[in-house]
Amino acid sequence: MVKKNIKKFAFLLVTLFLMGLTGLFMSLPQLNANYEKKHRVLKVLSGHVLQLQQKLDTSEKKIADYDFLAFKTNAFSKRYAGLSHIYDTVYHKSFQYGFQPDLVLGVIQVESNYNPTAVSSRGAYGLMQVTLAVWRNSLAIDDNRIFDVEYNIDLGLKILRHYYEESGGNMKRALHLYNNGYKYNNTSYTGKVDSAVFALNPNRSSWQTRQNMGY
Repeated sequence: MVKKNIKKFAFLLVTLFLMGLTGLFMSLPQLNANYEKKHRVLKVLSGHVLQLQQKLDTSEKKIADYDFLAFKTNAFSKRYAGLSHIYDTVYHKSFQYGFQPDLVLGVIQVESNYNPTAVSSRGAYGLMQVTLAVWRNSLAIDDNRIFDVEYNIDLGLKILRHYYEESGGNMKRALHLYNNGYKYNNTSYTGKVDSAVFALNPNRSSWQTRQNMGY
C-alpha cells in the first residue's frame, strides 16, 4: 500500500514537472517577444536621451558664445562709444530703408572714414557726405543737425534709396549716382565700396556681394 502511494506521488510529481516544462516552452516565444519589445523601447529611449543631451550641449555652447559676445560688445561700446553709436544707428536704419548694414558701413567708410564732422570741398557734410546745395530743399534739411549721427545717416539713406529706385534696383548704378550725381564720373567709387563691404563681412561670398552691387 505504501509503495503504491509512493508511486502515485512520484507519478504526480513527474506529471507536474512535465506540465511545468511544457508551459515554460510554450511561453518562451512570448517571453522572447516581450524582451525584444522592451529592448526596442529602451533603444528608442536611449536615442532620445542622446539627442536631448546633444541639444543641451549645443544650447550651453550657444549661451557661452552669447555671453562672450555680450562681453566683447559691452567692452567695445565703452571704449569706442562714438563708433558703437554709428554701428547701432546704421544697423537699425539700414533695414528700415531696405539695405544691408555692411553695405551702408562701406559707403560711410569710403565717404567720410567714419568722421561725423567731415566736410568735403564740394560741400558734402557728415558721415554720409550729404550735399546741402543739392538736397537742402527737397529733403527740408535742418542745417543745424547735419553733423548729428542719426540725422545724417537717415538723410544719406533717403538719398541712396532715391537713386536705388531710380536705377530700377541696380545697386551699382545707385552707388555711382550717390557719389557722382549726374555731373561726375568717378568709376572707381563702387569698387571701393564693394571692397569695403567684402572686408567688413568676410563670411559673405563674392557672388552675394556682386549681386547686391548689381553686377
